[in-house]
Amino acid sequence: MEAAHESVSRLTSLVRVAFHSDDSARLIAAAGLLARLPLALVGPHGEPLGYTPEGSEGRRACAIARAAACNRLVSAVGWSIVPIKRTSSPLGFLSIGARQAGDVEVQALLDLLPELVAEQLHRVELLRTRREAFVRRLVSDPRFGAQEARSEAGDLGLHLADAYWPAILTWHPTAPPLPVIQRLARDALADAEGSRAALLHRRLVLLHPVHEIDADVADTSAWLAQVAAQARTLAPSFPAQAIMGETAVELAGVSAAVAELDALRRLGSRARNSGLVVSAGAYALERVFWNNLDAVVARRFVDAQLEPLMTYDRERRTDLLSVLEAALDFPRHDQAASRCFMHRNTFRHRLQQAGEVLGTTLEDPDERLGVHVALKLRRLLAASSLEVGTAGAQATPPANGRRSKPHSSGPVRVLATRPPRRRA
Repeated sequence: MEAAHESVSRLTSLVRVAFHSDDSARLIAAAGLLARLPLALVGPHGEPLGYTPEGSEGRRACAIARAAACNRLVSAVGWSIVPIKRTSSPLGFLSIGARQAGDVEVQALLDLLPELVAEQLHRVELLRTRREAFVRRLVSDPRFGAQEARSEAGDLGLHLADAYWPAILTWHPTAPPLPVIQRLARDALADAEGSRAALLHRRLVLLHPVHEIDADVADTSAWLAQVAAQARTLAPSFPAQAIMGETAVELAGVSAAVAELDALRRLGSRARNSGLVVSAGAYALERVFWNNLDAVVARRFVDAQLEPLMTYDRERRTDLLSVLEAALDFPRHDQAASRCFMHRNTFRHRLQQAGEVLGTTLEDPDERLGVHVALKLRRLLAASSLEVGTAGAQATPPANGRRSKPHSSGPVRVLATRPPRRRA
């Protein structure tokens, strides 16, 4: 009778851990201690959630559970593999070491454990989903006030910092598969306490907490570099780069800061061949144009500077415009060639072609500057999808979220055109 009571007491303590804790590692450790067996739990993608005991047996249990998640292992000699599900949704895999036959108490515990794990993981998943939705609203909804955000965060068990340094992890030209981005988000949050992450249409928004508005950027930059480096490791075919804001912002300004970074993201990466992190300040020229852009005059300027080369690329399906822009962005041809994924000799040949089509060697600094500005304006016009009205008004908000007043159709000094070049 006393043994039966003790058995019930042990099961009750395990149930209490499952329902009053969100820590899967704690639940697995408690179950392993009671069953005196090696146990391991991993998530649906093989991420370790807990194992016991410490040492080789626990690591072996974890390896088997990961093999079930990643390699579809269904059985292993001396082990039981139990898929953890809630309705039809996979939540993870549990591996259980061999047990002695006839041990009724252990068998009862192991029969109950998958249900307890499923209940806990399901509850944690629901909370994670609600927290992710909250952070998405925080970074995308300008109507979400600071006071309301703090109240809702408290209900979700989240602590919000007074200020965050915003950033967007971007890929060029396309983003990797969604599971890669989701894993990056999970790992990023684990590497920086108090950080927040949100997925917005396959873009990863990152918020790094700061204690003061004028806080040192070093910690944020190091964290973002670590995230971008991992992104390049997980998906080397999708070059990743983090665009970070120029300063930390208070909670109420997070969504506006993220909107500006997202607008800059559409302009492409900077220093793609080496830079893991780039400041929004690297887009200073485009931001000036974005806030003062007359689309009609800008298009005329681009056509006057680049029309022969644009026609050449369009008719022959080449991309000499990108070669020319890389040559002007990078003073060293080996760096420019790397950006275009070309051998240096191939790059030099294409650059010579571009000069011949344009009818210039770009040795004159004013001429070189004009072409460089036109290339940036061309990219900006394409990225912002400006619609030209009868007065050349700007139809979409600029990067800072404010709509500029319509310009007159008069000339804009910085965008003044010049006569076409003579072919060489």
